[in-house]
Amino acid sequence: MDKLLSPYYQAIAQKIDAEVSDINDLFEHQGVKGEGNENVLVELLDKFLPKKYAIGTGVVVDHEGQQSKQCDIIIYDAFNYPEIFAQTDVKFFPVDFVYAVIEVKTTLSKKKMTEAIENIKSVKKLKFIKQSFREMPADPIYELNADTVMWNTVSTTSPQGYIFGFSSSAKKFTTFQDWFEVGEIYEHTPSHVFCLDHGILLNHVKTGVHGFMCPLYDKETDEYFTNKDGSLSLCKNKPFITVDGKKYPLSEMGKQKIAVDQSKVLLEFLTILNELLSFKKLSPNINVYKEYLPKDYKLKFALDNGELVVIR
Repeated sequence: MDKLLSPYYQAIAQKIDAEVSDINDLFEHQGVKGEGNENVLVELLDKFLPKKYAIGTGVVVDHEGQQSKQCDIIIYDAFNYPEIFAQTDVKFFPVDFVYAVIEVKTTLSKKKMTEAIENIKSVKKLKFIKQSFREMPADPIYELNADTVMWNTVSTTSPQGYIFGFSSSAKKFTTFQDWFEVGEIYEHTPSHVFCLDHGILLNHVKTGVHGFMCPLYDKETDEYFTNKDGSLSLCKNKPFITVDGKKYPLSEMGKQKIAVDQSKVLLEFLTILNELLSFKKLSPNINVYKEYLPKDYKLKFALDNGELVVIR
């Protein structure tokens, strides 16, 4: 099996490397601002996410009429999204059809990290319709007995939240990690932050924020590369080293400046996102026209002794 899959994953790794190279070229030679950075990530997600997920941008709303701030990327149900909410200049997404939101930053800073956290909080505070329903287990059933589970009971949850940065203004990994101030209510905060020039931050429900750098390492020696292992250069005031013709950003960890494998960060982003999206459950029983229509539109009238009366 390894002999079969190894070349396949090598091809995937090469594809990821090519994506990172394209991203770096865009930022180094053209500069990407505003909607440009979102479009780069949208195109990437469109290639690597299953087709059950659709990708858009706009505002998330709940059945009580509350709405989120403008969201950079919204991952929603491709098959059941009610198109009645897409008929205006601003596209609206009912929270009960949203899997996740991603805030995208060209260059992360403490201020932009805070803005991204607040935007995600505005989505996760919306009131989704709480329902429990049954679904078949993901694992196959090989035999039937008294302990066989035929159905799993699952419940709806709020959309997931992620932050993605193409770069950051932080030189030190610890500075990048300290920016991720999640607050007291775990359910209202993003679960992960990904930044191509540092690595990954995980917001754990019990133990708080954890940082994971993605160092470039030598597969033969298992040693990571530092600023001493390649030729140094600057790009947008960020230090890089060149190894085998490829540029890698440097992230300070203690007294060392460690080369970051951007392809590894991007692959982790796609892997984690795919896995966690599979855990997010959307109810198959939401009647959007019943739940989301304004009260005025829900009024019904009938004739009573020749008079038109409101049925409440």
